[in-house]
Amino acid sequence: MDKPFKLSQRGASSDAPFCLRGNPVDYAALTILLGGLGLFVLYPIACILLRSLQTDAGLTLEHYLTVWNQYRESLWNSIWVGVVSAVLCTLFSVAAALCLASVKGWRRNLLMGILLLAMVSPPFVSSLAYIQLYGRRGWITFRLLGLRLDPYNCWGVIIMQSISFVPTNALFLLGMLAKLDADSIRTARDLGARPGHILRDIVIPLLWPGICVSLLLSFIRSLADFGTPIIIGGRFNTLASDIYLQLTGYSNLEKASAMNIFLLLPAMIAFFYYRRQMARANQGGSARGAQNYPALRLRRSGVLGWMVILSGALFFVMMSLQYIVIFITGFLTRSGGSYALTTKNLENLMRLNGQMFIRSIVYALIVAFAGTLFAMLFAYYMDRKKVRGHHFFDSLASFPYLIPGTCWGIGYILAFNSEPLRLTGTAIIVLVNMMFKQLPTTTKICSAALTQIHPSLERAARDMGGGQGAVIRDVILPNMKQAFFSCFTYHFSSSMTSAGAIIFLIDPSRKLAVFQLFDAVYSGEYATASLIASIIIVMVVITEGGMYLITGKERKRRVS
Repeated sequence: MDKPFKLSQRGASSDAPFCLRGNPVDYAALTILLGGLGLFVLYPIACILLRSLQTDAGLTLEHYLTVWNQYRESLWNSIWVGVVSAVLCTLFSVAAALCLASVKGWRRNLLMGILLLAMVSPPFVSSLAYIQLYGRRGWITFRLLGLRLDPYNCWGVIIMQSISFVPTNALFLLGMLAKLDADSIRTARDLGARPGHILRDIVIPLLWPGICVSLLLSFIRSLADFGTPIIIGGRFNTLASDIYLQLTGYSNLEKASAMNIFLLLPAMIAFFYYRRQMARANQGGSARGAQNYPALRLRRSGVLGWMVILSGALFFVMMSLQYIVIFITGFLTRSGGSYALTTKNLENLMRLNGQMFIRSIVYALIVAFAGTLFAMLFAYYMDRKKVRGHHFFDSLASFPYLIPGTCWGIGYILAFNSEPLRLTGTAIIVLVNMMFKQLPTTTKICSAALTQIHPSLERAARDMGGGQGAVIRDVILPNMKQAFFSCFTYHFSSSMTSAGAIIFLIDPSRKLAVFQLFDAVYSGEYATASLIASIIIVMVVITEGGMYLITGKERKRRVS
C-alpha cells in the first residue's frame, strides 16, 4: 500500500506529522496551488523549448542556427545595453537610496513621493518624456539649447532604461539601509572615523549584496524591454524588439521561440545568482522594526559623498521633469512654433473607446483579489507547513519575475492555443498571465507577514477543535490583513501598468488602456499618450491612497 503523502513536521502548526490524505482542505488547496504553478508557469516554458526545436523533419537545432546567423548582432546589442544600463541604473539607485536616507522631514517626503510616483507609472512614459524633452524638437535640446541632435540610438535606450529601473531598486536598497547595524556606524564614528570612510568602508560593503541584486534585476529587465528600443532605438535593434517585430509582422512562432531561448539563457544564469545574493541580502543587517536610517553625512563625506549627492539630484530632477512634461503635454497645442493651452486633446481622447479604462480597472481588481489570495495560501503552505519540495516550488514561483516578457507571452500562446485548454483570445488568459507574473513579489510579502504570526496561535485553534479550514479562515487570514492590503495594491498597480507579457495575448476587441498608450506613442500622438498616461497614474494613485488610509486606520485600531 502506498504511504500517505506527508508534510514535514518542522514549522507545522501541530506536533505530529501532518498527513495530507487526512486533510481534504489541504489536499484541495495544494492541488490548486501546485497544479496552477505547474500549468501556468512550468508548462508554458516547456512549450517554448519544444516549439523552438520543431521542424517538418522533426526535432533539430535549425531554428537556433538561423537565429544565430540572422540576429547575432541584436543579441550582442541586448547584452551590451543590458550591462551598461544595469551599471548606470545601479549607480543611480544607490545614490537615490543614500540621498533619501540622509534627509529628513519634508525633503524626504518629497523625494519619496517622486519615487513612488515613478513606480506606479505605466511603461513607455519615459520614452514619451524623452521624445518631448530631448527629441529633434525637444524642449531642452532644441528650444532651450538650440541643438539639432538625433536622439534615436542606443544611448537613448540606455539612458531611459537606466532611469526607468531606478525606483524599484532604490526602494529595495532603502529597505536594506533601514536594517543596517547602526552600532557599527556609531562605533566607527566614536573611534574617530570620518564620514567619508564610514560611507566607503562600512555602508557600501554592507549594501553590496543588495547592489548585486539591483545589478542583476536591472540587467534582466533590460533584456526583456522591447518598448524602449522600438520607440527611441531608431535603427538600433535588440533581440527583444526583434522578437516583437517577428511575432507581429511574420507570426513565426518557431523562430520567435528560438530567439526567446537565447534571451532566456542569460536571464536564467542571472536568476540563480540572484537567488544567492537575495539570501545574503536577507541575512545581512539587524532585524529592526522601525525604519531608522543610519545618520549619513554626505556633505562631509568628501568626493564620494558629493558624487552621491550630484547623482541623486540628477536622477530626481530628471524624474521631476519627466512627470511635469507628461501632465502638461496633453493640454498643449503647437502652432506657429509656439505652444498654447487647449482642451482639444482631451476632446479627442473622449472620442476613443472609454471602455478600455473600465476594462483595465476591472481586470486589475480581479487579478488583485485572486492573486493576493493565491499568494497568501501559497506562502502559508510553503513557509509554515513546509511542503516537501518547498524550495523547488518557491524557486518556480519566483521564476516568472525574471522571465522576459516576450518569452512569458509567447509561452502562453503556445500552451493555450489548442484544445482542451484553448484560452487565447479570452480575458482568462490575460488575467492568469498577469497574476502569475506578479506572484513572486506578493509571495515574498506574505512570507514576511507569516513570520509575525506565532505557530502557537494555530495550535491553540486546533486544541479548541478547529479544523484546517477554520485555522486558515479564523487565524491565518485575519492576521495577514496588512499583507493583504499590500499585495492587493501591488497587484492592482502592476496590472494597470503591465504590458510586456500580455501585449501578445490581448484581443483587439478587449484592448486595455496601457496598449492604447503604446499605440499612441508609437504613432506619434504624444498629446493623447500623455493624457492616457496621466489618467492611468491618477487611477493607481487614488487606489493606493485609499489602501493607505485603510491600513492607517487598521494600525490605529490595533494600537488603541
